[in-house]
Amino acid sequence: MRRKIVLTGGGTGGHVYPAISIAQALKVASPEVELLYIGSSHGPEGDIARKAGLEFVPIPSGPLTKSLSARNMNSLAKLIVGIFRARRALKQFKPDVVVGTGGYVTAAILSAQRTLGGRIVIHEQNARPGRTNTLLAKIADKICVTFDSSTAYLPEGKTEVTGLPIRAEFRSLPAKSDARQKLGLDVDLFTIVAVGGSQGAKKPNEIITSAWPLVDNESTQLLHQVGERNIEEMRCTLGDPEEHPRYRVEAYLDMPAALASADLVISRSGGTVAEITAAGKPSILFPYPYHKDQHQKRNAEHLVEHGAAVLCDDLSTTPAQLADIISDLRGNPDKLSAMAQASAALGKPDAADKVASIVLNIAKN
Repeated sequence: MRRKIVLTGGGTGGHVYPAISIAQALKVASPEVELLYIGSSHGPEGDIARKAGLEFVPIPSGPLTKSLSARNMNSLAKLIVGIFRARRALKQFKPDVVVGTGGYVTAAILSAQRTLGGRIVIHEQNARPGRTNTLLAKIADKICVTFDSSTAYLPEGKTEVTGLPIRAEFRSLPAKSDARQKLGLDVDLFTIVAVGGSQGAKKPNEIITSAWPLVDNESTQLLHQVGERNIEEMRCTLGDPEEHPRYRVEAYLDMPAALASADLVISRSGGTVAEITAAGKPSILFPYPYHKDQHQKRNAEHLVEHGAAVLCDDLSTTPAQLADIISDLRGNPDKLSAMAQASAALGKPDAADKVASIVLNIAKN
């Protein structure tokens, strides 16, 4: 029997890419499976899903808060309209299971699925579950989580630790030297890869740029992904590339190759931590400090507690302090190696397969 699965998740790439990874794993496990992506009409998920070859249905959505502001009332109206449009799409497609990977758009779609009596699987990527998934966990048939610690906040008996689904490319990374050649990097230099995410990370970018002159950059190279909206500003700040030949900024990176090339990674601590640990790389993490639930800080603390990362802070870490951390790690190969081993031990590169297996089992039963 041909199974039908709906995927949803949106608002940021961090919610969308795990859903795409699950879709890819579902196709491998069950080539005849029929997939549909339902997401926000104004988020990045439409473009990402279509590029991945998935049919996409947009619905209105918006973030809800506890306030009575005009913006919140508008979001509530979008949620109600979104539920009705999601119901219509679900009734037409008739999925066996709907899989949600986070973001406020999932509330409308999973609520609609429950009103139709359908099966639901959600994935929580953070160490401390977000508000949306905490509520949706009550109506889900199965909850998949990235971190062991998440199980304390979610219903017993239907929560399973799978890891965070990431792209299949992270299972077979190129050798470090091959990755550096592919990216046009010096094969022999100590290599730092700084990742700002698709939206960039303005404050860490500034700290990294200011720290660079304080690092022994004669024997170190830095590949810095800053996001599309920051690339021109960063290039203006740095000036003539010939004055800093071992510091290169890019809007986007081939992430599997970039992580494979790295001796050390500097990053936010959202979904990228799953890719970092799958690649077995030591990291310096700058959690985004303005989330109410501080989920990125908890993600980073999980890696720090296991000896895989060093924790920094947008608001208090200075360029000099970052330069000292880099210099300490670069000058201590044993410490760096131990961090890499700890990172690899946390990695779950087969997470997408695990989630796909759970989804297909629920669909069959």
